[in-house]
Amino acid sequence: MKDIIIVCAGSYGKEVYYTIQKINQAALKDGKEKQYNLLGFINDIPNALETSEIDLPILGTIKEWRPIADEVYALGLGTPSSKKKVVDMLKSRGCQFETIIAPYVILPDDLVIGEGCLIKAYHIASGVKIGNYVNMHGSMIMPGAVIGDYSTTTGFAVIENASIGEGVYVGSHAVVTEGVTVGDNVNISAGSIVIKDISSNKKVFGFPAVESSL
Repeated sequence: MKDIIIVCAGSYGKEVYYTIQKINQAALKDGKEKQYNLLGFINDIPNALETSEIDLPILGTIKEWRPIADEVYALGLGTPSSKKKVVDMLKSRGCQFETIIAPYVILPDDLVIGEGCLIKAYHIASGVKIGNYVNMHGSMIMPGAVIGDYSTTTGFAVIENASIGEGVYVGSHAVVTEGVTVGDNVNISAGSIVIKDISSNKKVFGFPAVESSL
């Protein structure tokens, strides 16, 4: 059983907490040992859990944190730029990040996945490549899709056989169609249908999606 600390106690951090609880419950149901021992959160707002039913401590701030021993960390952030900033800071101090996968997610045998991810996708098909520190929440990831580091896909987003760059945010119900390449640091607004390549550092919206500068 691994000791684990959740980075950030906001809405994404709470999602990580509940997902880890589900993982542990599934292990116990199968007659196995719990996979994780939750130690608490690190968060720069000390009272972030005051109105929550979560009975775990805030162990310290992210900006001042140093690893305790051999614990692992779960990333509870969804904004790509924030993820990169926090990961770079904590990795430089020796923190090691764990990929958290909800127990209901069915993973294909040929899936390639990086570290520090939170995977709660409805469907991940064969031939998919997922980078480091990627969040997937209720998304559909179709055969051959490539998702770059620090990207986030949200509820009911569909990524067809497309290439998503680093630090991309895909809003709810957005669709990236087959053969499309999306550059780095792109924000795809909710409900957008992306049918052509998108250059880096853009915001896209509409059907079909059109670009604007970030």
